[in-house]
Formats: sequence, structure tokens, C-alpha cells
Amino acid sequence: MSTYGRITTVGEVNMKKLAFEKIKIIISLFLTFVLCFLSASATFADAVTSQSKVKKVIVYDGSKKKIIETKGSNFGKILKDLEKPLGTYDKYWTSTESVENGSLLYVERAVPVTVVENGKSKVIYTTQQTVQGVLNDAGYDWRSVMSTEDALTKVTRNMVIHVVPYTVRTVERVENAPCEYERWYDSSLGADETVIVKEGTPGKRQVEVEEFLSDGKVIRSGIIKEETLEEGTKGIIRTGNKEGTVGWVTTMNATAYHPSDGNGLGITATGTRAGYGTVAVDPSVIPLGTRVYIPQYGDAIAADTGGAIKGNKIDLCMETFEECYNFGRQDVEVFIAY
Repeated sequence: MSTYGRITTVGEVNMKKLAFEKIKIIISLFLTFVLCFLSASATFADAVTSQSKVKKVIVYDGSKKKIIETKGSNFGKILKDLEKPLGTYDKYWTSTESVENGSLLYVERAVPVTVVENGKSKVIYTTQQTVQGVLNDAGYDWRSVMSTEDALTKVTRNMVIHVVPYTVRTVERVENAPCEYERWYDSSLGADETVIVKEGTPGKRQVEVEEFLSDGKVIRSGIIKEETLEEGTKGIIRTGNKEGTVGWVTTMNATAYHPSDGNGLGITATGTRAGYGTVAVDPSVIPLGTRVYIPQYGDAIAADTGGAIKGNKIDLCMETFEECYNFGRQDVEVFIAY
């Protein structure tokens, strides 16, 4: 013993430090264990909650749609419980990897089709939507064989697809271009009714055509390039279907006038010179500048107004007084562009 107490050796100090470090390690390990346990418990609780929570899955099976409620996390049980079990060639796909609330399940039902090649037939079950899709799935090489049916034809149950070898050639020719028609909406017609008011005339075009031949016969062809040589004229159709129309049709009371009528200057309300193809309208009914067509008169522009032209009236400009007199007053159909 010294005057101030017992002298501690260096060895004793080190032993105390070592003991303290051990205690720290033990406490650290214990805390880590507790945290892991709590985390695992929370994860397990979430999993249990997720498993027990009812989820709605929307099932599309062909044209049928059904909402199924489940507590499961995979689609196997839903597929097993389908009203019609999955067939060998049926397919399905899902919007999510595991079942979630709002997941989508699409079931594609295979249908039988018959493929005929070299007089031999075989039945194929397919979920493909087009003829070419069926042939691709069946292993046919599109570079050497093709179907006599259009490749994009929609597949139907029990349809027959004819497969033939083919060659390709390109030819050029001049032909009539298809007539084009403007569609005008007529509320007096049914949605599926159409009436040709004015026939169109075909134009001329030079085309480059790709032809597919089998046994020397053209089985399919398509235009790959074309050049207009001569423009045709558009025809006019009245229809009760508003879709794709360029204007509407109404009946109006028509009169005729001469360019010298009024102030005698022959200048319209829009500043243009009056003449055949100019019509006077009520701007609140037909806006000035609107293109119109009257079968008894032809194409025209609503470019003028008149003191007596109010409401459902229209005044047609003629070249001579005799034409005005002969036209008189009559009800006409007016085709008004949008």
C-alpha cells in the first residue's frame, strides 16, 4: 500500500478494458437480435395481413368479364377455378407477377383451324388472331409459302387456310383511279342510309403492282407505288351517319339575282365581284365564306347578303336576266360545308 492507496498494475488495467469491451459486444449483439426480431415480426405480420386481405382480380375470358375475390397471392387457384378449365392449347397472361388488388387476368382460348397444303389437311389449335400468325406459329416460312387468304384475315373457329408455294413479280400499268366521294350529313336519313347526289368521275394513275403467283396464277396483289396522271372529280353522297362528313344538308327557299341588281356595281358584301358561283345568304345561318353546293346550280361560295335574304333563304347569282327569270323561286337542297 502506498500513502494514497493501492497501486494498480498495467495488467489489471488491460483486463478491465477487455471486460468492458466484452460487455459492449454482448449488448450490441443483443440489440441487433432484438431489432431483427422486431423487423421479422413486422414482415411476418404484413405477410399475414396481405394474405388475409381480400383482393379483386378482373378476369377476361374471351368475350366474358368477371371479377373474382381472393386472398391468395398467385394466379394458380384462380385459373383452376375458372368456369371453363384451361385447355391444352389455351394461353393466359397477367398484368402483375403476383395477385394484387386490381390485377388483370386474360385467358385466350385456342380454336381449331384446318391448314391445307398440297392436298393434305391438318388441324391446328391456335390462339393467334390472324392467318399469318397461325402460319408463323406452325413453322411455315413466309419467304417460300403463303396463304391464299389475306394474311391479316381474322382467325375464326374451324376456318380453312390454304397454303401454297409462290413467286413474286412487279408490273406497271395505267388504270382508272377509284372515284372519291364527299359525305354530307342529312338528318332526315337513317344512320345506315346513303344517297348518291352526284356521281364522281375517275382519274388516271400509273401504278407499280406487286403480284404473288402460284401455278402461274395471281393469287394476291398490292399497289406498292402510284402516280396521279389525271385528277378525277369528287362525287357527293348524303348520309345519315355524321362520322366523316364534310358538311350538312338542309332545304332552303331559293331565288336568283343578277350582278347588276342592288346598287348596280356588281360587288358583293365581302368585296368580291358577283357572278355565277356567288350566293347571298343570311350570315347568321350560313357564315360568309362558306362553301356550298346546290344540285340545280353547282358549287358556290356564300359571299353576299341581301335585304330580303333572312333565315332559311338563299339567293343565287346568275349570268343573265333570262336565267334569273327561268329559275324563279323554288325550294332547293343546300349542302353546307362545316
